[in-house]
Amino acid sequence: MMATLKRVVVLDHPEPQGLDPALVGPEAELIDASGRHDALELCRSADVIVTDTVPVPAALVARLERCRLICEYGVGVDNIDVPAATAAGIYVSRVPSYCVEELADHAVALILASTRGIVRYHDHVRAGGWDYRQAGTLRRTRGQVLGLLGMGHAGHAVAVRAAALGFRVLATDPVIDPGDPRAGAAELVPLERLVTEADVLSLHAPLTPATTHVISAARLAAMKPTAYLVNTARGGLVDQEALVAALRAGRIAGAALDVLEAEPPQVQEELLGLPNVIVTPHAGFYSEESLTDLTHGVFTEVRAALSGLRPRNAVNQPLNTD
Repeated sequence: MMATLKRVVVLDHPEPQGLDPALVGPEAELIDASGRHDALELCRSADVIVTDTVPVPAALVARLERCRLICEYGVGVDNIDVPAATAAGIYVSRVPSYCVEELADHAVALILASTRGIVRYHDHVRAGGWDYRQAGTLRRTRGQVLGLLGMGHAGHAVAVRAAALGFRVLATDPVIDPGDPRAGAAELVPLERLVTEADVLSLHAPLTPATTHVISAARLAAMKPTAYLVNTARGGLVDQEALVAALRAGRIAGAALDVLEAEPPQVQEELLGLPNVIVTPHAGFYSEESLTDLTHGVFTEVRAALSGLRPRNAVNQPLNTD
């Protein structure tokens, strides 16, 4: 009797050319369920589920009959109900470091675009102007304070780049130990000090219940009126309504965002019409090299699970598993 093929269901993914069945080998079938009306039904009999942005809530987890792994096509697992998966005996994994270089470069680009008035200058010149004062008051980079919320892979990489540019780097990370080598790239300080002293506050924390809206109306009010907020992590870290109010009132100088609370935003999204805001389309992760590394990382985890092994980057230890 022919053995039943194991099933890998991909709910969505960023690969523009699609997925090669060879990624899972001859003993498994790879189903690209992107946009399919029966995607959730296909998950019922899946051995592995892969998702990029599609949520995997507790209700879906409860329907899974034989799933061993839910793998995030990226870094953050905030769209997966990890406790539900853990209780159901399912690993949750991700690819934590595939785009560190890209994210760090993108964050620094947004930092410099903000502090050097690049977008305002560009718009001014395209409108026929030629006046260096149109970006407002600019300050020398060396000596400014960059505050980093989160000192994981990307936060550390930003700290190294920023120090080379002359920033004084402060950081807050409740997880990192002062003896961790990453801690040497920044002065570790409490969050409230970080918020009040930063000339640029750059976010690199995961989105969890504890960090949702960590940048609240009160913390925005505590920032310097000359400070900029940069977010390349998760939109939910920021109370977006409070941010719009702070920007309109001039309580902070501006914001540069690669992520929003709702993506993609509505055309009439108020944030997009503000002159002191830069928005990029959740592109901080992207390069052709990072996509290659991402796919390799995801399907390394998938093949491990199909072989009965513990995925290397699992974020949980499921019940009823070895």
